[in-house]
Amino acid sequence: GMSARRPTPREPRLRPSRLAVGLVCVLLIGLLGWWAWRAYSERVAAEVDAEPEPPVHRVTHDSMNVTYTYDGEMIRWYVMIDPDSGVQYLVNDRGGCCPRLGYDGSIMGVWGDGAS
Repeated sequence: GMSARRPTPREPRLRPSRLAVGLVCVLLIGLLGWWAWRAYSERVAAEVDAEPEPPVHRVTHDSMNVTYTYDGEMIRWYVMIDPDSGVQYLVNDRGGCCPRLGYDGSIMGVWGDGAS
């Protein structure tokens, strides 16, 4: 019967060596790293190439300290800048207004004042 027959011999399957598997893994990791590096460097280059916005001083008013009158009332002060002339004015919430002066007595916001 069955015991007298020998099994059909199999041919050994071809398997990649450990060296080949290791080389493929290293190659894939290197390829992924190169791709990530390239994507990152392109993003950084795009940020560098983008024209930066020129710095513009856009503050139109700035809050200063509060002044207390002798009876404890508060007066709030602000610096308002005339957009046409650039002259700075001190304005309070009671309606007072005067040009802001620099350390040398010149009007702040005008060329050559040394303090704006």
